[in-house]
Amino acid sequence: MNKISTKNLKTKKSLPWDKVEDAIKKEVDWLHQVIDTFSDKEDTIGGMPSIHYCRECLVRRIAILILSGKIRAKQINRKDPLKSFWLAEKRDKKGVKIHGEEWHSQTMNQIEDHFIKQKYEVIREPNLHWGRADLGVYKKTKPTIFIEVGTTSFAKLWFNLATEEKFVYLIVPDDEKIIEFSKI
Repeated sequence: MNKISTKNLKTKKSLPWDKVEDAIKKEVDWLHQVIDTFSDKEDTIGGMPSIHYCRECLVRRIAILILSGKIRAKQINRKDPLKSFWLAEKRDKKGVKIHGEEWHSQTMNQIEDHFIKQKYEVIREPNLHWGRADLGVYKKTKPTIFIEVGTTSFAKLWFNLATEEKFVYLIVPDDEKIIEFSKI
């Protein structure tokens, strides 16, 4: 997310360790600010209670993926007069399968309708390398888009950012911003 850091870390010239650590810290702080997680712990991935993950280690790994240029990350903020990021309106929930709480369900439906209107194929809860996304969005000649609405976990995010090929991963924490990770 920090403009100075990615460019400097891609050069062959080594940066002093303290500059690298400062850049990592800025990315880590940004990730904590913009990503909502299920809990403050990263106890397990995929229900395997014997495997424990250090939350700060995971966030650091994501920051390093960004700073190394392996993953691009940006925050997209909604600006007035734009009322929504999505072309579709929120659906009335009658007859619609509820997934999670009301906002989560309505937002998923709205995003699904947005991409269907643009002739994308949309699949609910597609499999990732680890876990499932809320939505998978597909169109020939376009990168796959995985979408998480609301909360996620740093463990799931890190693992999928590190292992997926050619994709866009959107995190929609609320109606005011979208966090976009991409590997294209």
